[in-house]
Amino acid sequence: MSDSRPTDNLNVIKDWKAGKNARNHRGTLWADGPVLWSQHHKIGHRTEAGVCVIADLALDDVPGNYNAQVTLMHIHLAKRYADTVFHQLVCESSPLFMKELPF
Repeated sequence: MSDSRPTDNLNVIKDWKAGKNARNHRGTLWADGPVLWSQHHKIGHRTEAGVCVIADLALDDVPGNYNAQVTLMHIHLAKRYADTVFHQLVCESSPLFMKELPF
């Protein structure tokens, strides 16, 4: 992601929706290929067909030193531009948000 210039959060999300790489000034939100990241949490996935899916995460299980409010703010902003929003339980079983494929 070192090839993109820093921008604001809104433009990171718009660039992700358009299939472009982007990052914010603090390095807390970035689009890398089809994936939208917030503080090392995968919060979005753009499919090959261009459908943008956001994970509506609760972040109840994050460590105490993690600023969950920043990621929740990123999710809230991204939900406004996503084509669909997956509930956290759907994300946990969806291949789009799994760390590895189940087979």
